[in-house]
Amino acid sequence: MITFLKHTFILLLFAFALTSVSCKSKKNLTKQNTTQIDTMVEKCRMDFKTGKALSKRMYDSQLDFMYASAKFSCDLAIDSDEHSFNVSVRCRKDSVIWLSISKLGIDAARVLITKDSVKFTMGLTEKKYFVGDFSYINQMLHADLDYDMLQALLFGNSAAFHDDDDKLKPGRDRNTCQYFLSTIRKRHLKKINNGTETPSESYQTMWLDPTTFKIVTLEFDDVKEKRKFNASYNDFRAVDKYLAPFKLLYTITAEKNIKADISYGRISINEVQSFPFKIPASYERIQFKK
Repeated sequence: MITFLKHTFILLLFAFALTSVSCKSKKNLTKQNTTQIDTMVEKCRMDFKTGKALSKRMYDSQLDFMYASAKFSCDLAIDSDEHSFNVSVRCRKDSVIWLSISKLGIDAARVLITKDSVKFTMGLTEKKYFVGDFSYINQMLHADLDYDMLQALLFGNSAAFHDDDDKLKPGRDRNTCQYFLSTIRKRHLKKINNGTETPSESYQTMWLDPTTFKIVTLEFDDVKEKRKFNASYNDFRAVDKYLAPFKLLYTITAEKNIKADISYGRISINEVQSFPFKIPASYERIQFKK
């Protein structure tokens, strides 16, 4: 059980960590339609000529909240090791993320993440707990993880690009009419997609629905570390006045191949939440080996 919980916890961190090198958000190459494209837009005009203009439409479409709560199921595969579990999520924006993980209807772990700390407990066959911070996690994962990454990817949002919006190259795919924002130019992106060009440095691209401007797929390719991160967002539903993906698929290709297939049962926003977390005195502290 410890191995399962450790893998579960590491996956949640590792999946988000892979998207946080250089820019603050790294996005996709896998192309998926989430709306029926009207034949009237078959020419796929570029209505947004700059990365900043397109980024603004993307930011305006994001799920915005003060509080959020949700429940999802996850089918997790780490190489040939497979697990299924359920997760309850509570979040206070830019402050705290709380996760309760259960397997076969039994509480298995509880996680509390803030801007500067990461804690979790597990209390099935063995009573264990972990207390650390992002610097320790990043050292363990060889990554650059922060709270904003976790919060953004839990709800299909984009993490802040800070002042990098002008460096993103906008484009529009002629086949799907999806917009994209990328750190590489359109001609290189097309060649990489076609397999006729190999990237020489790490890059990231995100594809946006042409009607809603929601992120539908994303990819980050860390050439130096030989690892790739893909995410696909589907089944968008109304949450208050916003749209949110209820199907999320994360795929990591690295030293271990990891796939997490996530299905949300519900997402609610702006209902005040509590974040109960206690480490019993009888629990033994976990020291992960670096």
